[in-house]
Amino acid sequence: MQNHRSYRMAPVVGLLMTVGACAATMKSPAVNSGPIASSNGVEVAVLRQACSQAEPVDEVPIAAVDETVEIQVRNGSSESVIVHPDRFRLLGAEGGDAATTPSRAGDAVTVAHGDAQTFELQFSARGGLGCTKEMRLDPNAGITLRDTPVALQPVPFRPL
Repeated sequence: MQNHRSYRMAPVVGLLMTVGACAATMKSPAVNSGPIASSNGVEVAVLRQACSQAEPVDEVPIAAVDETVEIQVRNGSSESVIVHPDRFRLLGAEGGDAATTPSRAGDAVTVAHGDAQTFELQFSARGGLGCTKEMRLDPNAGITLRDTPVALQPVPFRPL
């Protein structure tokens, strides 16, 4: 019985080790708006982020930005909400094309009434974003309540 329990804990330990490794490079944004709330009590906040930027060169004349954002979704509504990580978008302050989320963004997760959960979202962009410029995390139907998108404004922040 003891061996069975140890076997079941192995994925949890691996997950904790992965989260710990990511935490070392993530830090609070230099400028952060704080949580953005919907009229029904759902909140989204940018907790930490990590940004890397490849400067343009002759072969690739547009800067490439990779941004990882740790967000918290707090559900103050009267029902459970579903978070769809692949639906979030990352925009520059001036607009432009949205950064794309990778296909491994993760499955939808239910957040019960009164609970809060954190999520790590990864984005990649060519042009339009910069690690020293303001960004806006747009929920873009990334949180639903009874299959209806929760109306949330984009969360502004500046990485470095």
